Amino acid sequence: MSNKVFVIDSGSTDGTPDIARSYGAEVVHHDWEGYARQKNWGLENLPFESPWILIVDADEVITDDVRKNLVDIASRPVDDVPENGFYINRLTYFLNRPIRHCGYYPSWNLRFFKRGEGWYEDRAVHEHVIIDDPVGYIRAPMLHHDRRGLEHYLAKHNRYSTLEARTIYNEMSGESQPSQSANVTSDTRRRRWLKRHVMPHAPMPGLWRFLYMYILRLGILDGQAGLEFCKFISLYDSLVSMKLREIRRAADERHREQVDAEARPARAGDAVVSANGSPASTATAGRPVRGLAEAEGDDPVVPTELQGRDQRPGGEPPTQMQPEASPWTFREKVGRAIWMLVGKPIFRVSFHNWYGFRAWLLRMFGAKVGKGVAIRPSVNIEVPWMIEIDEDATVGDYAILYSLGPIRIGRRTIVSQYSHLCAGTHDYADHTFRLLRTPVVLGDDVWVGADAFIGPGVTIGDLSVVGARSSTYKDLPAGQVCVGNPAKPIKERVLR
Repeated sequence: MSNKVFVIDSGSTDGTPDIARSYGAEVVHHDWEGYARQKNWGLENLPFESPWILIVDADEVITDDVRKNLVDIASRPVDDVPENGFYINRLTYFLNRPIRHCGYYPSWNLRFFKRGEGWYEDRAVHEHVIIDDPVGYIRAPMLHHDRRGLEHYLAKHNRYSTLEARTIYNEMSGESQPSQSANVTSDTRRRRWLKRHVMPHAPMPGLWRFLYMYILRLGILDGQAGLEFCKFISLYDSLVSMKLREIRRAADERHREQVDAEARPARAGDAVVSANGSPASTATAGRPVRGLAEAEGDDPVVPTELQGRDQRPGGEPPTQMQPEASPWTFREKVGRAIWMLVGKPIFRVSFHNWYGFRAWLLRMFGAKVGKGVAIRPSVNIEVPWMIEIDEDATVGDYAILYSLGPIRIGRRTIVSQYSHLCAGTHDYADHTFRLLRTPVVLGDDVWVGADAFIGPGVTIGDLSVVGARSSTYKDLPAGQVCVGNPAKPIKERVLR
């Protein structure tokens, strides 16, 4: 038996307080602050008497087997129990059927812990208890069964998806930090990491979630309910992804409007106050209004390396990186996904002398490949439609064509094994770390030696040689033998 049952009510209108009191529970009102903060308020303010606390949601049921385990633990002297808390397994019901696969069972939730030892991480949704080790596990499952019907379930998860999208955005932008507690299970940490780092860039995240749950995690074994549950959760992930894009787009628009407002010159007649508080002279009219203290009549003092960059209010430079949203269009994302999942594996396992087949496969993905081109199956090609290879060119084993931008390889040119052609970089002076798709161009009859590096924006002239393990960051002239890091011409290439 429990000592007391507390129900924290935030203003319900469905008769919950009266029902709870009729069963002997003590109802306490507290205005809604959010899921985690509501529970933490209770942990800090309710007059608990027992050394153990059990937290149960309204749609959860403690089964007889779970109750027996809890009573066994609570009946022992609290100092004789080494664990500070216990995870309880949870079995979810969907459409009145248990979900025993789909990656949702077993589902560990830390709900039973010593008074004063646990609290909830400050997270808007899907919050978890933080507690010091050691912890234990109760394998008998409690039931998670929302009996209010599918309409309520959909409405709740629509609200959850909004909260989760905002949480992910805050973590990505640095406004809040992801929980680093060891007591957050590895599955939860992995799922959150994927939603921060993969979901914002992946095409059709709902599809991948469905395939993962229904195929890899054997949701197919849960029958019709399993199929519908996997579809529902994939829809939830799609909603999170769409709402996250909407939040990021709105934030980008606000940032652009703010930058435009700061850069907008003052109109004639506007009052501009100088550093000493007196009206500025008419000589300053029409200049950008900045928050930096400036001598009257002088130009604004902005370091040269910051001129032309986005700045924060007051003319100050950004203090942290805020990487841009994915620069790839939806069509490009789909194309890259199909290439990685289908095209690249087929390319890689094709027989070594099937040069015509690999050329045909690249053309199917938008590459321009001339006659007689020989590309080895171990070559790593990032974006096929950014590649143009003229006739009779050769690309050796394990070469990397990192074609975020265009790569053009001229006639009869040889790119030796392990060479790296890199046609993409980032603007390090831009706090959005903007992607720069700068082309790499190799002229006709060029030879790039083994393990050489050709950097973004570099053009190699016809008939030139780049020596083995050389690195090239600037254009090289035609007809020269070039070696070193950075590569420099050392002699003319003369053909016998």
